[in-house]
Amino acid sequence: MRGIKSVLVVVLLTLTLAVPAFAAADLPAAVAWLRGQVQADGGVSDGFSEGSSVGATVDVVLAAASVGEDVSTWATPSPLDFLATQASTASGAGTLAKLTLAAVATGQAPTSFGGVDLVAAINAAYDGNTGRFQGLVTDHAFAMLALKNAGAPIPEGAAQALIDLQADDGGWSFDGASQSDTNTTALAIQALVAANAGDDAVAKALDFLKSQQNDDGGFPYQKPSDFGTDTDANSTAWVIQALMAAGEDLADWNNPQEALAALQTESGAFQWQAAVPGENLLATAQAVPALAGYSYVQVPVVEAARPPVVPTLLAETGAPDTTWLWLVVAGLAALGSGLVLKRA
Repeated sequence: MRGIKSVLVVVLLTLTLAVPAFAAADLPAAVAWLRGQVQADGGVSDGFSEGSSVGATVDVVLAAASVGEDVSTWATPSPLDFLATQASTASGAGTLAKLTLAAVATGQAPTSFGGVDLVAAINAAYDGNTGRFQGLVTDHAFAMLALKNAGAPIPEGAAQALIDLQADDGGWSFDGASQSDTNTTALAIQALVAANAGDDAVAKALDFLKSQQNDDGGFPYQKPSDFGTDTDANSTAWVIQALMAAGEDLADWNNPQEALAALQTESGAFQWQAAVPGENLLATAQAVPALAGYSYVQVPVVEAARPPVVPTLLAETGAPDTTWLWLVVAGLAALGSGLVLKRA
């Protein structure tokens, strides 16, 4: 009996250390706030335009999975439905990669998500001559991370191409030519860890991130910057994920999770910066996985109870027309509500 108890203790300690959730923030409240931002089409806005954004919706899905939430139960249509309907018209390695991460996080096959083989589409955006995926440095890094999560091989040359884009200061910039920033650097670190490559590059990148850290433990987008260098939630979250992926002890980095948790508001949402009041969707969605102990190297997974619904009716353009389906669903829901009220 004593031996069994010892084994159980070891198992519990291993599980606890594997996902180091930080209790300072109320993550369920943050996800509950995100759930309230779902729009009529199942997606969420990125805050820059009213329409739903694929990237922002993926961020919300990953945040939900980080606390064990199944987004397929959130609404009709759900965020998962919205993303699946976007797969057939998605383009660019970065967008395809983020859709892949959402598919994996909800237990869906990324080779047939929304009727699309996302893995094949990502690989089709790879140039073997340059070792680069189509798009910006961030797109390249996301493509590497998506393939890792999908269980697919990362093409030879992709890691070296990323290393070749590293600046002399140890950081990366979003376009490979501008001033280094913490966000792209954090993403590049995770991509190299996913590819099991570039130890020296990662070490240099960590030195760069150290040079960017604020006294409160948090991180800005970059230093110097014409837009200020205060700690912001998005940058701090991505750096935390990079540090965890690289096996760093956050205590040795002045506990940046505390600076991030301090940006949570009473509603559960996070604000972008302490000096910029107001609930921010992207800040909230990106803060949750970092504080829950997840990086992009291995995203959290919560199997969807309801597979995504993708209408098969085609418009003249050949693209899936989802409007008719959701109008029917909404109409039936309204009719049902009317009957209930009438009976009452």
